[in-house]
Amino acid sequence: MQNISMSDAELLKFAIENGMLDTALVQERIEMQKRIELLKMHNYEIWQGTNGKWYTYLPDEEKGRVLKKRTSEKAIEDLIIKFYKENSEDEKIKRESKSITLLKLYPKWLDYKQIHTESTSYIKRISADWKKFYAPDTELINTPISKFTKLWFDNWAHNMITKYNLTKKSYYNMSIILRQCLDYAVELGYLEKNLFQEVKINTKMFRRSKKKKGETEVYTHSEEERLVADMIRRYNNNPTSTAPLAVIFAFETGLRVGELCALKIEDIHGDYIQIQRQEVQDFVRVDDFNLRMTGFKIVEYTKSDDGYREIYLTQTAKKIIDLSIKTNKANGGYYNSEGFLFCNSDGGNVNHYSIKAMLEVGCKQVNMKLKTSHKIRKTFISSLIDEGINIDEVRRIAGHSDERTTYGNYCYNRLTNKETENRIEAISARKINVS
Repeated sequence: MQNISMSDAELLKFAIENGMLDTALVQERIEMQKRIELLKMHNYEIWQGTNGKWYTYLPDEEKGRVLKKRTSEKAIEDLIIKFYKENSEDEKIKRESKSITLLKLYPKWLDYKQIHTESTSYIKRISADWKKFYAPDTELINTPISKFTKLWFDNWAHNMITKYNLTKKSYYNMSIILRQCLDYAVELGYLEKNLFQEVKINTKMFRRSKKKKGETEVYTHSEEERLVADMIRRYNNNPTSTAPLAVIFAFETGLRVGELCALKIEDIHGDYIQIQRQEVQDFVRVDDFNLRMTGFKIVEYTKSDDGYREIYLTQTAKKIIDLSIKTNKANGGYYNSEGFLFCNSDGGNVNHYSIKAMLEVGCKQVNMKLKTSHKIRKTFISSLIDEGINIDEVRRIAGHSDERTTYGNYCYNRLTNKETENRIEAISARKINVS
């Protein structure tokens, strides 16, 4: 005879369908077991007074505990069970889910976000977005999140795109708060699902960002030569600070300013320098909605995984390194106590402000409109592309994950209009000789 095996679920279903199980009795036993488990949670004594009444204490947030009295033992136990049921995490979540708003949820989510990132500058950006896009929207932040529908979110998203004339990227950054807060609400049990995730955006509504002209985004060859010459002059006039040398080094390597400020001598390996850390702005939470900058700090990670890379050192770059090390040693061990490659005259490593100050005075000195350190980076990357370096290698050197970022945001014409015109004329002359 063939053996037939059944799962527990199948056995239970079979027993119920064939009247072999008293469901009312099972329900009664389940309730009894729940009652026992809830009573076990009660740490206070239950006793009968000389007056025949039954007493116990219940926890109280303000007083610590409060005395309760009932006429029977069952009544006092019922009171205890009701208390622990109502104060269980599941019950709290059920109650909160009916009233929780984005205004109340946002600080909880921000706390969660902070323990999952080391970048306080990222938290600062989120806080700035909250103040700009969310705080003024009283309907969004004060309505219980359980009341919103997919259609409401759809209208909100498209209205925000129109109101703020958002690009695809700026919309994505703006909507991170709402999208991730609602995901977090699902994790907490406040929502069954995030309806905002189901909203389909009409991409035709995004503002098309027009690429800026090279004359504003990169240094021309002439501007680079003039600025570098001024940095050399400044270093010679004040050889206690290697900040001017750091600016020249940026033109040779295309480093992000945070990477430049965090370079150490130990990062140099023969003809290459290893990029493995950066300097970032440090912020602390003042309250649920505000942060305050406390200064700069060095962190042992780069902007992204692709930021970990080695960059070839040109002969000029090597000369700058040698000169900087020599200068630091001449100014005493304190200047290089942590092994930083570029130091200020006060002995600390150059920071974002040091580089910014150098560029401000340098550009002014050579009668040039101020261009930031990020535009030095764009200049370097554009130069590599101009020289025909394979785009995948340019992408790697830049620390980008995608060559589309390199081409789309870092490739600009370094020639002046007249230089460009002369190049075009030269190409035309080679094609045909019109006499």
